[in-house]
Amino acid sequence: MRIRAIIAVLFALLVLGSLWGMLRDQRLAGAFSTINHQASEAEVRAAMGAPSAIERPCRAYDTQVTPNCDHVFVYRSSFAPLRHRYWLVFFDGTNEATATSSQVEP
Repeated sequence: MRIRAIIAVLFALLVLGSLWGMLRDQRLAGAFSTINHQASEAEVRAAMGAPSAIERPCRAYDTQVTPNCDHVFVYRSSFAPLRHRYWLVFFDGTNEATATSSQVEP
């Protein structure tokens, strides 16, 4: 009886975690589509939240979009170990967005 309760709790946690991850990824994708060129870092953070990583120099996943790029915000999917999806926002030296890229690695 105790084992069934533990399995039920673990299953519920797995389902809730999966739902949270899907909602987060959906929110990131929606916010990503609203990012305009010349948006400030603060605007990007307000729309998408804190990035998973900030890459310097401006090379993330072999993507070099603009020559005047200083750094890139990398937003990883909630399921990054299993589903390799990334949203990238590139910034110049004045902290304005210069380009965006959505990457899906095989």
